[in-house]
Amino acid sequence: MVQTKKRNSSIELLRIIAMIDIVMFHYLSRNFNLYAVENSRIAEDVNLWKEMIFQYIGYLGVPCFMFISGYYGIKFKWGRFGGIVEQCFFYGIVSFVGLWLINGNRPPFYELLAINNYWFMVSYLMVMLISPALNSIIGSLDSKQLLLVILSLYAVDFGGVISSHSVGGGFATLMMIYLVARWMRLYLPELLKKHSVWCFLILLLIQVSLVSACYLFQHIGIKVIIGSYDNIVNILIVGFLVITIEKYHFHNKFINYVALSNLSVYLLSESGWGQIFFNDLYIAWGGNEFQVLPYLLSSVIVFAVIIVIDKIRILIRTSIFKVINLIKK
Repeated sequence: MVQTKKRNSSIELLRIIAMIDIVMFHYLSRNFNLYAVENSRIAEDVNLWKEMIFQYIGYLGVPCFMFISGYYGIKFKWGRFGGIVEQCFFYGIVSFVGLWLINGNRPPFYELLAINNYWFMVSYLMVMLISPALNSIIGSLDSKQLLLVILSLYAVDFGGVISSHSVGGGFATLMMIYLVARWMRLYLPELLKKHSVWCFLILLLIQVSLVSACYLFQHIGIKVIIGSYDNIVNILIVGFLVITIEKYHFHNKFINYVALSNLSVYLLSESGWGQIFFNDLYIAWGGNEFQVLPYLLSSVIVFAVIIVIDKIRILIRTSIFKVINLIKK
């Protein structure tokens, strides 16, 4: 009897945590104007250091999510690809209707094309499309050749953080994370894998210390580089975290079931309507000052609510197709 390989629930749980992290990052950054911060804010906002630390932790959510895909390798399937595109359009419609009801005026029609409203989804789908070619190329390269490709891509991509004249865009960012993940899976020395938890903790401590130094020495603008998705240190941090978590292999059907709807959380919470609707929860609990527990709990609630919505969507979709199939017969 052939046994099917079960998904590692420790990694699926990490996906869930990464998505909750992403949700908190976005609402924290928007509500406290953390995307672009000037030094004058130090005297005005007593919670700024704490906000910056948690924003940095939030920055790690996207690289972590993508790193997992790269670490295990994307196995392209048209059904999976089409399912993600379908999700994008579904939540685009939800956002369109929601904005119409809230504002009383019809939103622009591009709201229906949710796939155009999220840099991550567009870039992720592009990586998915070329993943068979990527995997084939990776398989034909040795460790040094793959590193050279990564460094060349990194030089272009990270250059966009330093100068606007050198921009790789979201696609290049995700592709770089994908390639780094594949290299770490295939070629990372066993000694580093064995001590991955210490590598993770040391690098994380360095980055948090750098963010703190930006605050203490009033050079807050540098935090953009420290927290960038293109910063190789951040990719290594999530990489060592994934390697560490993978060691604690277990199987849980509920965790795996919830993780299947992870992308829906991003799609709805970051939709035009979602940003308005769910933000009321953060304001009601946290008020005008950042508090860790209210923001964390609010993000967990947003995650849970959207997961339930997506499961209902899947149930309705499945029922419709069953009816269609019965009619055809």
